[in-house]
Amino acid sequence: MPAEKPALAYDAHRRLGDTLITVGVIGAIAALVVGVAGWGLAGRATRSLTATIEPISGVVANVVETIEVIQVMVSRTTEAIESIEGATRSTARTLDSVSGVIDETAELMGGGMADGLDSAVATLPGLIDTGRVVDRTMRALSLVGVDYDPDLPLDEALGDLEQSLRPIPGQLRDQVVLLGAVQDDIAGISVDAGELAGILGRARIDMIEAESILVEVGQSARLAAERVGALEADVGTYEALARVVVIAGTIALLVATSTPLLIGLHYRRRDV
Repeated sequence: MPAEKPALAYDAHRRLGDTLITVGVIGAIAALVVGVAGWGLAGRATRSLTATIEPISGVVANVVETIEVIQVMVSRTTEAIESIEGATRSTARTLDSVSGVIDETAELMGGGMADGLDSAVATLPGLIDTGRVVDRTMRALSLVGVDYDPDLPLDEALGDLEQSLRPIPGQLRDQVVLLGAVQDDIAGISVDAGELAGILGRARIDMIEAESILVEVGQSARLAAERVGALEADVGTYEALARVVVIAGTIALLVATSTPLLIGLHYRRRDV
């Protein structure tokens, strides 16, 4: 019986050693499987991240380019609006000046000129009578040697002048009415031009504000593009770090599983 105890103890140690060796081998295999799987997972994760970043990078780049194009368009539009606004305001001022000139001209034609001609025409009948007397007197003096024989007697010449001048005051007053209508039209155009200049001024201010907003958006888009580019450039580094972690973890697992394996081998070799 005492001889059986060492044999039993030997068998127990042997079975324990086999068990520990089995655990160690399984753990080592599991560590290797985990390492291989982690290695592949790191590669797949990198490829997935790259596949995600590349479209985002393209979209951000397109956004930056689009914003730059819009900025150029807005800037040129602002310059064009500013130029048109200046021309419109200048036109409004010119029309105001023209309206003033037309008003002065109408006042002159309807007042001083027409009234003066009316007065001149009103005095012509008396002048005609006087001219008739002068003409007769000069003809009478021809008897004493005065040479007087005009082609058109003075009274007739003054009569012709009266006939020529008589319709002019009315014509001038008719022109005053036409000038008044033109002045009203020009005044209306001037007002419209001023209102248009105001609208263009407000549009120019809005375009300037939009341009400043686009500048801020462009800066944000360029910053996003830089960060996406940096992330895309660092993908390889991330993959390398992930694989280093996988290798370190696999080694740690192998080290951990080697303990029961070594203990099992110790029990297998122990001489009881």
